[in-house]
Amino acid sequence: MGDAPNYAAFALPVFAAAIVAELWVARRRGRVRELYALGTAVSDISCGAVFQALEVVLTLVTLAAYAWLFEHARLVTWEPGSPWPWVVGMVGVDFLYYWWHRVSHVSNVMWAVHGVHHQSEDYNLAVALRQPIAEPITLMLFFWVLAIIGVPPLVYVACFGANLFYQFWIHTELVQRLPRPLEWILNTPSHHRVHHGVDEAYLDRNYGGVLVIWDRLFGSFEPEGQRPTYGTTIPLRSYDPLWGNAQHLHRTWQLARAATRWSDRVWAWFAHPAWLPHGVEDPAIKPDRSHYTKYRPQVSRTTGWYVALNLVFVASLAGPFVYLGHQLPLPQIVVTALVLVLSHVILNALVEAKPWAWGMDMLRIVIVAGTAGWLFATGWSTDVGLVAGVGTLVLSVAGRVGLRPRTALTSP
Repeated sequence: MGDAPNYAAFALPVFAAAIVAELWVARRRGRVRELYALGTAVSDISCGAVFQALEVVLTLVTLAAYAWLFEHARLVTWEPGSPWPWVVGMVGVDFLYYWWHRVSHVSNVMWAVHGVHHQSEDYNLAVALRQPIAEPITLMLFFWVLAIIGVPPLVYVACFGANLFYQFWIHTELVQRLPRPLEWILNTPSHHRVHHGVDEAYLDRNYGGVLVIWDRLFGSFEPEGQRPTYGTTIPLRSYDPLWGNAQHLHRTWQLARAATRWSDRVWAWFAHPAWLPHGVEDPAIKPDRSHYTKYRPQVSRTTGWYVALNLVFVASLAGPFVYLGHQLPLPQIVVTALVLVLSHVILNALVEAKPWAWGMDMLRIVIVAGTAGWLFATGWSTDVGLVAGVGTLVLSVAGRVGLRPRTALTSP
């Protein structure tokens, strides 16, 4: 808040270390190929990175709106040093998150945003990072209530951050059920696996963030039985993070355009994602899950290593960008965000063997190196920026020369 840096950036290396640890444990148990696919993991991380990049811009708007409501429209003013803003903040964030989450599953315009998080057909810690671009906007449709009841912006940010940080670890198949008292109160990996399942019994269940008691109270709880089938009822079948964020909006627009009644054209945007306008056939095919094959484009070993290494480079750039965040001039925020987005689109195109990907990758190398130098020079010094820019350029070019495959794979 104010001129302070965004210390949430320090969570990024924690997430990265946790993913590496999960990969190591999965390999020890002989389940690494079952739980992780390179392309899916890169896509999940890229969606999270695109979200982080654009969130720096969106946060300027959403937190400013929250702060304005707190300053000018709050109904309660707590005594200085009172613990109640923190109590109300922690419980209120989790309660409102439950209802935001529930509405996000039953309304097309909300699902078009939140559904991005569910598109992964694997279930691992990388999935926790798969976040939608516009989520800060839909969250603020619910969380402004906390500003009205006097929760200060800094308290809100801390409580919300803690809530999301808790939810990271529940995206795993390596942890089974916890002791019964914890399973009854908390949202756990077992409960959240159900939430990500597309099986009929699991759809629209277990919306809780930290606490699962909201689901028990409001009738949306479902215990884990059979192993869930992950993804969305209409599979994305793409790794492109931008298309992932646009897919359901496009589907809803198709339904609204095909509707013959004006009421259906309007209702299409607010209806349940399974709803269809009168007389309209579903434009998408819902696959038979008993004969379904996950989206797994063929990736050569050299391309896999190249993408993985460059993903680390780009993620290393995202860290200081999130850390400096709102301290940067607005043009630099926008340019850096767009460079990060473009980089992740190109890296996923390499995994999918798009015919234009290797040509665009050369552009990515140049602009990432330039942006790295600009960002580090602004945050630290010109010398640091020069080292960062030249170092990124040299390492990226060396990786491209050494790891680019001699023959291109066919796009699926």
